[in-house]
Amino acid sequence: MHSTPSGEPADTTGHVDQPEGLRERKKRERGQALRQAALELALENGYANVTIEDICERCGVSRRTFFNYFSSKEEALLGRADTVFDDEDQPDIEAFEAGGPSGRLLADLQHLLASVVRTRLNRREEMHQYHQLLKQDPSLMQVQMSRMGNNERLFREMIQRRLDGGTTTSGAPATDENSVDISATKASSDDSGSGHCHDDDGGSVSIRAEALAALAMMSIKATFMRLRKVEGDPAPVIEELFDELRDIFEEESA
Repeated sequence: MHSTPSGEPADTTGHVDQPEGLRERKKRERGQALRQAALELALENGYANVTIEDICERCGVSRRTFFNYFSSKEEALLGRADTVFDDEDQPDIEAFEAGGPSGRLLADLQHLLASVVRTRLNRREEMHQYHQLLKQDPSLMQVQMSRMGNNERLFREMIQRRLDGGTTTSGAPATDENSVDISATKASSDDSGSGHCHDDDGGSVSIRAEALAALAMMSIKATFMRLRKVEGDPAPVIEELFDELRDIFEEESA
């Protein structure tokens, strides 16, 4: 995860960002410039009238450079079709799947969700332009809606990998520190393979992974709704949602 802009709340998880090298920074900035150019041109001229050559001309790069970053103008605008996550999210995703950063499943899921939301909030203006474009061009809205089906599937697979083999940095199995959040988390991580069902792509995921993925999607949506007009850190919002769910299930099980 790249360093957050100045003024953002400090990361309280103990995670320390590694300094970004000059080469990595230039690559990231060029990718952002290409994406911003595609967005601005689409807003100015209409998505259907924008060509890859237009995007390259605005950024002063060659087609070859463009294709080092994106496979199409659609991908430049909407992101990769095979993932809903940004490059900035990958270190936190890898840490989560490996059983970190704390080794407690729900706490680590909260940390990951906050990171994913924060990545997008750091580009609030770009998101605003993007939503303008979706309203302007209904065909893009249809494309984006079809991609949204990937979100929960990716979370299911990610959580299942964590359940199947996640370990803490000390080598101990990752554990769930709360047993009353949702019924699917009552089983221990040792039997996370029980109660499996087949995902849309034929993969096998546990009921526990299904439930936690649904929780993740709900939390992200609710957090964006709360922070749509008021700037703030997503972590406390997500923590409050998780705490409320724990209280609900505690009341129901009493």
